[in-house]
Amino acid sequence: MIGVPKHKVLLVEHDEKWEEEFEQVKETLAKIHGENVVDIQHVGSTAIKGIMAKPMLDIAIVLKSITDSFFKIMKDNEYKYYGEVVTGKHLFVLRGEGGVSLQHVHCYEEKNLEHFYDQIKFRDFLRSHSEYAKEYERLKLELYEIYYNDRQKYTEGKQAFFDKIKRLADEC
Repeated sequence: MIGVPKHKVLLVEHDEKWEEEFEQVKETLAKIHGENVVDIQHVGSTAIKGIMAKPMLDIAIVLKSITDSFFKIMKDNEYKYYGEVVTGKHLFVLRGEGGVSLQHVHCYEEKNLEHFYDQIKFRDFLRSHSEYAKEYERLKLELYEIYYNDRQKYTEGKQAFFDKIKRLADEC
């Protein structure tokens, strides 16, 4: 994985190796968290074939519980905790050399899965509707042109599209 410099945006063509990398990370996360793991999914643009993406993995993991020992295990495996980004969704980031983001691990407890299901719906809808996937790619490229140095603004610019796809997926 190439990774993305902290706070920046970088888009590259889809790489088939991303699925293999996800499977390796999934295996590692399952091993280090054991019986606490309920589900691990590849989410984000690297999980959608045929569209450009930031070259870092987005992974969603559902756990039976998120406890102090869970946080310690993630820290011991070089993941930095970025807090509860929305209610019930904890973000961990794995960085490589030069501070590049290699993985974003979105963690959920099984009792609070609304945001997890939203990520899965979005991914699955775009995987099965290539016209919307290409529309998403065009939006990402437009936002990249404006916000290549501001990942937060880039991400905020995608929210309306995410909400639109969520509504469409709910109607299916």
